[in-house]
Amino acid sequence: MHPPPLPSSGAVLPFRLPSALWLALGSLGLIVGAAAVGTLAVWNPLLATVAALLVSGLAAALAVRTHLPRLALGALGVCLLGYALLGRGFAYVGVAPLFIGELVLGVCLLAALLSFSGRTLTQSRIVVALLTFLLIGLVATVPQVSIYGLEALRDAVLWGYGLFGLAVAALLLHTGWVLKAARSYLKLVPLFLVWTPLAVIVSELYGSVLPRFPGSQAALIELKGGDIAVHLAGIAALIMLGLPQLLRPAQQRLSAAASSRQEWLWWALWLAAALIPVFRVRAGILAIAAAVCIVLIMRLGARTRSSAAGTAQGAGSRWGKPALLVTLALTALLAFNVRVSLGEDRNTVSAEALLLNVQSITGQTGEGDRDGSRGWRLKWWTDIVNYTVHGPYFWTGKGYGVNLADDDGYQLGDGSLRSPHNGHLNILARSGVPGLLAWALLQLAFAAALLRAHLLAKRAGQDLWVRLNVWVLAYWAAFMVNASFDVYLEGPQGGIWFWCLFGFGLALLETQRQLRPQWEKERQLQTAAGRPA
Repeated sequence: MHPPPLPSSGAVLPFRLPSALWLALGSLGLIVGAAAVGTLAVWNPLLATVAALLVSGLAAALAVRTHLPRLALGALGVCLLGYALLGRGFAYVGVAPLFIGELVLGVCLLAALLSFSGRTLTQSRIVVALLTFLLIGLVATVPQVSIYGLEALRDAVLWGYGLFGLAVAALLLHTGWVLKAARSYLKLVPLFLVWTPLAVIVSELYGSVLPRFPGSQAALIELKGGDIAVHLAGIAALIMLGLPQLLRPAQQRLSAAASSRQEWLWWALWLAAALIPVFRVRAGILAIAAAVCIVLIMRLGARTRSSAAGTAQGAGSRWGKPALLVTLALTALLAFNVRVSLGEDRNTVSAEALLLNVQSITGQTGEGDRDGSRGWRLKWWTDIVNYTVHGPYFWTGKGYGVNLADDDGYQLGDGSLRSPHNGHLNILARSGVPGLLAWALLQLAFAAALLRAHLLAKRAGQDLWVRLNVWVLAYWAAFMVNASFDVYLEGPQGGIWFWCLFGFGLALLETQRQLRPQWEKERQLQTAAGRPA
């Protein structure tokens, strides 16, 4: 059965301002902006230049207002691809303090505001929880700006990037591009799998000679193992759920044999891309394991109907291919004592390195580097809990702006660290217990909504939507796990990706809510015709 058509943008956003009113408001805004720029030019030429650029950007946005949501989503797609392929290096595209992530956020927010109708998302309890979390973060940031300046705004992205979630959800609902976004992601999977191992090797071996972005020490390619592992977790869930076949239009779906060959190829590329992240970082192992376990536990294939030829195979049986490849790879490592070093001890690919990484998750390994890092993190995390939950920063936290590594006494030798290697405890340290509770409530509500949508879609026999819900849930879990062991959500390559996935999930949930009456009618017609629903 073909998936039902998505609601049109007119059904999602029924309210529109008259064109004459848009013209009047735009003209008034340009006149006021021009006057402000002229005044600023006398007082501060640099600030006047920035204001002129903003006014010009607003004028351009108004000129292409009807196309702006699609342009914004396209720009965001390019931005996300850059973060995935280049990592931290791509984050420095731009001129401080406005880099590409902040610029794209501005474009997305402007596009969302110009197409906003005051309905749909504002009715969601998850959005209310998100706005509460953002408000608590804002309260913890504003007093720090006068003290720490741009450093406060830099730390505030931990909650500020949540605006991406709102903007992405609004834009996807306005354009009706929920499925198109998933299909676009699918098209980029082979590129990521082929590029990643090559980029990691080049970065590790030749990172010192790679070109730097002006005004920063970031190389063109700076990929972290944990970041890569999160995307590999999402891709693993995607393949196990059979979505590469289901997301294709019916006329473009592969035969069962061709689909199986593609799946073998993707798993082989996936394993090659996963070698270095899995052997390097503990969080990478756990992130991938969390996503895979969620897919296996849901056991979609045993309880849902196939909606396309070649997809009758369920999630419960799709683990065989990766399990076989992983077994063969580990056997080869053990049998031939393979040991590949990329410079540092923790960058070594070997069976011993994998065993030490797994062992270090729960206990001592006898290796100073791994055990020392684990002990250092646990001690810092304990201190954070003590001065918030049991201390003077219960209600307010220390705020966004203070360097927690300096203030808590856990700074590294190079002085580069600002926050603990745990995004959840970073929220606790900076926003206090109210901030952590708002964060936990938001994430639990999001996960619960996906589970509920999964059950409702399964009851309606909507196999594609069933699996999309589980995919987002598994991907989300990988982000949550990696954020528990790294400064991840605090940077654009992790934070923007996470909140865009969150926004996609919001749009996915809202789209299904609008489609359920149609699903119910189809189910009733099938029942009346004597066919199983």
